[in-house]
Amino acid sequence: MTDLSSIFPELILAAGGMILLILPFLRSGRLLGLITLALLIAAFDAGLLPALKTPGAAATYSFSGMLVQDRFSQFFQAAILLSSALAVLSVMGYAREKVRSRREFYSLLLFATAGLLLVVRARHLALIYLSIELISVLSYLLVGFNKRDEFAIEGALKYFLFGALSTGAMLYGITLVYGLTGRMDLAGLAGLAKTAVTMPGLTVAAVLLLSAGLAFKLALAPFHMWAPDAYEGASTPVASFISMGPKLAAFALLARLFLLGIPAAAAGWPLLFGGLAVVSMTIGNLAALGQTNVKRMLAYSSIAHAGTMAIGIAVATPFGLAAVMYYGLAYLLMNAAAFAGVIAVANLSGREDLGAFAGLSRREPAMAFMITIAFLSLAGIPPLAGFFGKMWIFGAALQAGAVGLAVIGAVNSVISLYYYARVIKAMYIEPAATPARLPRSRSLRLALALCAAGLFLLGLWQGPWLDLTARSLPLTPKAGDLPWR
Repeated sequence: MTDLSSIFPELILAAGGMILLILPFLRSGRLLGLITLALLIAAFDAGLLPALKTPGAAATYSFSGMLVQDRFSQFFQAAILLSSALAVLSVMGYAREKVRSRREFYSLLLFATAGLLLVVRARHLALIYLSIELISVLSYLLVGFNKRDEFAIEGALKYFLFGALSTGAMLYGITLVYGLTGRMDLAGLAGLAKTAVTMPGLTVAAVLLLSAGLAFKLALAPFHMWAPDAYEGASTPVASFISMGPKLAAFALLARLFLLGIPAAAAGWPLLFGGLAVVSMTIGNLAALGQTNVKRMLAYSSIAHAGTMAIGIAVATPFGLAAVMYYGLAYLLMNAAAFAGVIAVANLSGREDLGAFAGLSRREPAMAFMITIAFLSLAGIPPLAGFFGKMWIFGAALQAGAVGLAVIGAVNSVISLYYYARVIKAMYIEPAATPARLPRSRSLRLALALCAAGLFLLGLWQGPWLDLTARSLPLTPKAGDLPWR
């Protein structure tokens, strides 16, 4: 019973998802959305709120040490629940298709959220693999949920094929780790420091295969090929969800596996992730320059932002990880707002290209302003959270002596400003595409307002959020490691 109580949030979400499936009289899209939001709030209140009220509490372990509940996992669990709630608000305001009225859709979303909560707590490679597979299968289903849309089916198929290859690579890496160390818990990964001397080839192969599996989940180049088609083919709320929750969970897992588990000297993985960061930022930003479909542009943008966050992992310092956590919160809010803006425009015109945004400021000035906040934050313009997130990431690189990573990241930020500015230009300078006003959606406007306010809050009042990341670090920082303390 003690073990079961430790996974109470996951049980609430899984039970809620099953209840939605077996109650056929639940057909109202609004009611389904409100029930899903209530379940997400219940999961937060039951499992995380009591723990967050007791700062400094020791980590607790369950299921023979396979799961951990600590401040680090609680931070990412809260962020994942927030990302799912924003996705639900987007679904409720999505008028282009009737996906919001299907209870199966909300069930899949709840199951996927439960899987994400498990990933950030897992301390055993077998459980990590099972949790990732749960999320992957549900993500494939969500991308291809509209089975009458050929683009959705194409995106889901590509997602599945690349996902199967990456899963096979990661599973083979897990078997190599077990063969080398004789253990599958994360504490046993420290044994790779010894095998790196006695069997360097196999150790490097194990690290590379594990990295490939996680790089796919993060859409880091060159494992990004699935992302543009999956984002474009999926319904926009699904694209928003898979760009937020799974990425946050993957970065939490990346930190546990590499920063806490595999010694940096075992296979030179900091150099590997530094290279992935450079390639991802460069390919993502350059590919986004020529995009006219805003969803596809945001897909390449997410690749570039994943590369930026990978810098914080590559430097392998407490400052780097704290910067990733802060940036993750900012990315969650600005990406959710950007996709909510795409939904709002698509509701009116049925289009998701740049031309659909033309003249939006004259039709809906408040909505255009909130969308502008999201894109300016994505570009890294002060005083928004996106600017300070990049500042702390690049600061961590400079502190660790990785000047090249910081410079390349800054140059890529300048490049990204061009394609983000194209959307803002369309809204404020180009003539209106149609004189009609946008359909009113309170849930969509609420999501946009919350995200815009959050971006200002994180940017102008950084102190509490930076202190929260510092308290949630699984690494113990030394004096002077964190410049804000």
